[in-house]
Amino acid sequence: MCGRSRVAVARRVARDTASALLVTVGLIIAAELAMRCWSRFRTGQWPSTLASRLRDSHVNATVLYRRHPFLHSAPREGMRASVLGKIVTFNSLGYRSPERSPAKPPGMRRVVCAGGSTTFDLLASRDEETWPWRLEDALRDGPAPVEVWNAGFPGWTSLENLISLALREVDLRPDVVLLFQGINDLQAAAHIPFDPQYTFHASMSATVLGLDLPPLPLYERSVLLERLRAVVGRPLAPAPERHASDGPHDQITQEGIAVFERNVRSFVAIARAHGAQVVLVTQPVRIRAAHANADRAILAWWIPDLAPQVVATELERLNDVLRTVAGATSVPLLDVARDERWDDGDFGDALHYTAAGSKKLAAMLTPRLRSLLGGTGAP
Repeated sequence: MCGRSRVAVARRVARDTASALLVTVGLIIAAELAMRCWSRFRTGQWPSTLASRLRDSHVNATVLYRRHPFLHSAPREGMRASVLGKIVTFNSLGYRSPERSPAKPPGMRRVVCAGGSTTFDLLASRDEETWPWRLEDALRDGPAPVEVWNAGFPGWTSLENLISLALREVDLRPDVVLLFQGINDLQAAAHIPFDPQYTFHASMSATVLGLDLPPLPLYERSVLLERLRAVVGRPLAPAPERHASDGPHDQITQEGIAVFERNVRSFVAIARAHGAQVVLVTQPVRIRAAHANADRAILAWWIPDLAPQVVATELERLNDVLRTVAGATSVPLLDVARDERWDDGDFGDALHYTAAGSKKLAAMLTPRLRSLLGGTGAP
């Protein structure tokens, strides 16, 4: 009899627990639906969480990108899209430049700007506001017509720039090739164990670009949970783990510095082998006083193996590589990282430029490019 009583009690507890759980789940679902309907009533649109919107923007951006057998990811030729309110267009050859023939017209002078998202000019609201586009506008008053091709692509390092130069840019027969790189190489150079083929970087870039996105957890789609997070002071979900290193370090690896130098020297050699002059440009990074926490967060997210407070110092070590290679190979160097004209208003985050910053960078580059392009174009 006692055993039956215990079984009955256990069943009742289980039934009550299940009922309470069902009621709780029902209340949560009802609250979620009520919040969504109220937001729809107030704004005329169904609400979505920040995580959902960010994922949707990544998915939308994938119309611009494609996987590539040698570059891990590359521009999708001839595509145009609006990403987070910014208009991005790739011409039929895969450059963020006006539509042009690959054959260089007689008398034309061509400049190719190679780099990552800072060359692509990620924060430019439209193609015409990128600094390579502005640079072409500034060079139009020279003795010969000039085309500036934007060969920058988000996430590319010196390794991808080198491969792209050999596979694509030399066919444009450029007169000048400008390399603006360093920040993205920090990501690979800080990773332990270091891989000279940048395998970790390739994997992370595919995820960031939306080509290899993990499924979004159901709780990240909950408007109710997002509001509760905001109330308790945690409005954003933690960034997903994207690396297998043992935490942020204070220095990049010596192997990483050596590989960056190898890539830059190879870039110079290939460009020269095809008759192009090379210009190396150092890269600036800036923690803005009014946005210090957000800027450090961006650096921690993009370069997870390097402590944000040392990024500027370690980037200077790669800038020093550019200075050394320029001196050893008699290549012109534009040391914009040491230019004192930069200020916080030139940066939209720690890495990328506002419209004012893009204008300033184009202005810094114009005099040297104008002197290199003097005379008539190659036949």
